[in-house]
Amino acid sequence: MEVDAIVIGTGLTESIAAAALSKAGYSIAHIDANPYYGGDDASLTLDELVEWADRRSTASGLQDAYQSAQLAKFTSIIRSPSVPSQSRQYSLSLAPSIIPSVGPLIGTLITSGVSRYGGFKLLERVAIFDAPGRVKPVPGSKEDVFKDKELSLLDKRRLMRFLMFAGGDFEGKTELEGNEQTPFIAFLHDKFSLDNQTAGAIAFALAFCMSDTDPTLPALQRVRQYLRSAGRYGSSPFLVGHYGGIGEIAQGFCRTAAVNGATYILGRPISTVSSLSDPEPSSSSGKRCNIELEGLAEQLHSDLVLSGPDYITPPLLSREGPATITSCNSYAIARCIAIIDYPISFSTTGPSGENELTASADIAAPTGEPDEVQEEISNPVVDTALLVFPPSSLPDGSANVAAQVLITGEGSMSTPKDKWVLYISLPLLDAEARTQTAEHLLRPYVDATLSLTTRPSDCDAPHALFTLFYIQQPPTSSPSVEAHSALLLTPPCAPLMSERGDSAATEAETMFWKAVGALKAAGRRPRAKDGEEAGRDEARDVGAFWPPLDAAADETGDDW
Repeated sequence: MEVDAIVIGTGLTESIAAAALSKAGYSIAHIDANPYYGGDDASLTLDELVEWADRRSTASGLQDAYQSAQLAKFTSIIRSPSVPSQSRQYSLSLAPSIIPSVGPLIGTLITSGVSRYGGFKLLERVAIFDAPGRVKPVPGSKEDVFKDKELSLLDKRRLMRFLMFAGGDFEGKTELEGNEQTPFIAFLHDKFSLDNQTAGAIAFALAFCMSDTDPTLPALQRVRQYLRSAGRYGSSPFLVGHYGGIGEIAQGFCRTAAVNGATYILGRPISTVSSLSDPEPSSSSGKRCNIELEGLAEQLHSDLVLSGPDYITPPLLSREGPATITSCNSYAIARCIAIIDYPISFSTTGPSGENELTASADIAAPTGEPDEVQEEISNPVVDTALLVFPPSSLPDGSANVAAQVLITGEGSMSTPKDKWVLYISLPLLDAEARTQTAEHLLRPYVDATLSLTTRPSDCDAPHALFTLFYIQQPPTSSPSVEAHSALLLTPPCAPLMSERGDSAATEAETMFWKAVGALKAAGRRPRAKDGEEAGRDEARDVGAFWPPLDAAADETGDDW
């Protein structure tokens, strides 16, 4: 099979790039060794998650490049021996994320038309763990500040001054000048005279800092996005995707690519990759890249390969030896996926989160009017929320790093009725933490979150129905492919929950333009679509990341 480009891996970045290239008129073959869409961003049923964990727990038999990379990436895996009933009714995310209402991913969903394939729910609340059974509200708006009874009038004035500063164009302001790399909490103390409690709430629950030493400029940029996102679709600044989040979104982009002619091959490991290092085409196909898949007699031939880094190892890049290795700045993350059968109660008031976005029209044409903020004093139970544990908030927890718990329930279409999923993540920034198991690191956060559950007084101590602990290792090295113009490797996404989707969308656009440039250099131009003046068999130029949407186009056929 001959195509313009081969995309390997169906993670969110690769799926967005594949959809854009396909909509632009290039012929695409999109392959994945897994039998499901999403790669490391996938949304899996509980049965699939158990199989995923078991396959990465132990090495067995011969392993290809992808299997070896996965075994190295996911370590310290331990799960509950039994699986709850209704296992196929869960959509569990390998990359739990919240999506800012203003940002690259939302823009990409709108301009590509992929928003029509998914639904979204407002994140109901963001709160900070205070003590067993109690949380504290996060002052993220003018209304939150004035409702906070713990702040004095002077503190409220100082906080409002900061929020006005952070929500505007602060670049070049005297407060920031020379303080871009100053620890953010120190910046809040020095420039806005905020007390420790308020500064901590802003740093860890608005800016989503990992530690006290996080620099000021990127933290301010996250706070600004938080403030500007509130009110677009409701009082909450964040959305949570239905059916597991960005794994379902990645599948939506794959659907768009397929509708525009892309060919999909899943569940086929790569046997060989050849001709990547040859300056001139050497195969009979005349293509520079040739890929053979296990169990598939026909080879794939193309002028370009765009791949996730787990699939392409240095020996595959050159016949003469490994490519140059460059370091990658990242860190490991301890993760837990826990299923519970009692709701979580936040003893604070906040937005009800009733408003949901279930169609592309809701995203593409917002009214601009924020949803009414409703008080929930009598019912503080949450269905979809984010709980933040600042450093030293638990005696047995981390003293240096903040942990986050994303709570999703039936309202996010990811669990059966009366079940909830906890996604717990803890960055491992120091060497001592990296020597401990995931369960040892995260068990205190599981127990503390369970202390917030509501249950009858005669009920036993709360416990999780199912838990999976693991550590996601960083890509410690990546092949340098500067000399391989026929190969593009997608970089890893930002690990923060609030940044992962936007990071994937930004990187996908970068990969798209690099791919277009490489294909043009190889003499390949996209074919014109039916109805365009150039005619079906003539080439056309690519002038935008996403071509204008055709309101009359029907991409909901039964051929998916």
